[in-house]
Amino acid sequence: MNSIISEKRVAVWVRIGMGNLLLVSLWGLLMRYKIVFSLPVFNQKYLLHAHSHFAFGGWVSLMLMVLMLRALPAAVPPAYSRKFHRLLVAWLICAYGMLVTFTLQGYAFWSIFFSTASVILSFLFAGMYCNALRSVPSFPGSRWFKVALVWNVLSTAGTFSLSYLMATHTASQEAYLGSIYWYLHFQYNGWFFFACMGLLLQYLHGRGIALPGESGMFKLFAYSCLPAYGLSVLWLNLPAPVALFIAACAVAQVVGLAILLRGLFLVRQSIAGQLTWLPGALLLTAGLAFTLKILLQLASADPALSTLAFGSRTVVITYLHLVLLVGVSLLLIGLVVAEDILPVQGAARLGLLMFAAGVVMNELLLAVQSVGALFYIPIPAIFESLLAVSVVMSVGLILLNAGCGRLAQRVTPVRIS
Repeated sequence: MNSIISEKRVAVWVRIGMGNLLLVSLWGLLMRYKIVFSLPVFNQKYLLHAHSHFAFGGWVSLMLMVLMLRALPAAVPPAYSRKFHRLLVAWLICAYGMLVTFTLQGYAFWSIFFSTASVILSFLFAGMYCNALRSVPSFPGSRWFKVALVWNVLSTAGTFSLSYLMATHTASQEAYLGSIYWYLHFQYNGWFFFACMGLLLQYLHGRGIALPGESGMFKLFAYSCLPAYGLSVLWLNLPAPVALFIAACAVAQVVGLAILLRGLFLVRQSIAGQLTWLPGALLLTAGLAFTLKILLQLASADPALSTLAFGSRTVVITYLHLVLLVGVSLLLIGLVVAEDILPVQGAARLGLLMFAAGVVMNELLLAVQSVGALFYIPIPAIFESLLAVSVVMSVGLILLNAGCGRLAQRVTPVRIS
């Protein structure tokens, strides 16, 4: 692929991303361990902040940015390559800074400094990327990437709102939750989803496959994303006309999903001829997760169900893991394996299988825990089971990173600074 970023450099960044995913998993393992056993040296709330910020910055957003840069044609002026490279290095520094400072002090000066710096860098990336797009003809994923960047920038309004509420000590429960859900909605349903769709279209295009109905599907998802935020705040008892409009947006996204599934069904034989079983299984699992996500959004259009779901922390955590871990993470890994960016043989293949199996089992256990929470049914040994699955995922990622590292030694390393 002729791109502004070389394949060797992409491979280096992808391996860094996989190492970061291991750190995300290890921090999650620490939290699960603290629930079952005593570990007073760490503050659970600090670990949670570090885990979530690093998952968003050090893993998902880093991978999305690297793969979106890979999609930029080589015709983009060379100066952009150097600028993007420096920006990625700065982004990585901020991600590690957030991981360390949130772990040690929670929300304090340095953690706020690194998180604020990462927001500024996300603005710079969005501006630079959109400017770079103007210098080249449009390509299959370009409009998805543009909208994804818009949602990423818009999501930070939730962060700034939350900061203002905390600084002025005016944070009501409704305003606090509304700000958090604004950020999460435009990250998960905006930045993550649209960037992933753009990357999927780029993958298909690289194999000469056009997705039927893509234009109509794009419009449905793009126009409905902003008002669909209302699905997260139906518990505010919104006026009936507003609630009906929000429900219509949820229906529009289901229609978009139907168009997507129909398109993939029509080109299934062409796709099957390009994929081996492992990346195919990862992408299929991710697709099922995104399908379930959109159907759950439709279900949440019922105000009673929305209040029940968003009132349960366990249900919210289950949903967030469904999207970020099963959907986004497996799709990203599936794409880099399918594109031969990430070599998976021997121990690396075993590690990837262990991680993927752990991801699915983790989601199933969280779903069981959520049902138990909703109906006040205690689930025996649920925390011990989740801890065991976290061990499986972490061991799998250790094997995957170690195996990929050995395979990568056959290629001349590329410095990132």
